[in-house]
Amino acid sequence: MGLIDKIKEKMKELLKNDYLEDKSDNYNRFYIRTRSNRIREVTKMLVEEFDGRLIAISANDLGFEGFDLIYHFDFSHFEKHLHVAVKVRIPRKKPIVDSVSDIAWSANWAERELMDLMGIKFIGHPDPRRLFLPYAWPSEEVA
Repeated sequence: MGLIDKIKEKMKELLKNDYLEDKSDNYNRFYIRTRSNRIREVTKMLVEEFDGRLIAISANDLGFEGFDLIYHFDFSHFEKHLHVAVKVRIPRKKPIVDSVSDIAWSANWAERELMDLMGIKFIGHPDPRRLFLPYAWPSEEVA
């Protein structure tokens, strides 16, 4: 049983009905979708149990459907090019998700960047100062 099989098995066990789907490609990349309220548990498991490295967080603006946040975890230190992307969807009207920066330190700046550029609020982030935009931009809160 390969590492990805162990990760998927453990994730299905952890998430149960919140394990929504998984896909893979020919380049040893795996995509798993879950609900946004489970991202802390998933991050904790991937980092602490499997020594996953959170290398990036990206966001896709889906218009009226909201945002897809993609948490990119690298496992190439165990298996060549092994990459797991965990996708969660958050609504446009209330773009809020829990911060994972206390679990994976590399999330700190990625979350701040997404706060600035996409208006997504990361609850519990230790340093929610603006990264790119002036502090008072815009004059009222967006998220």
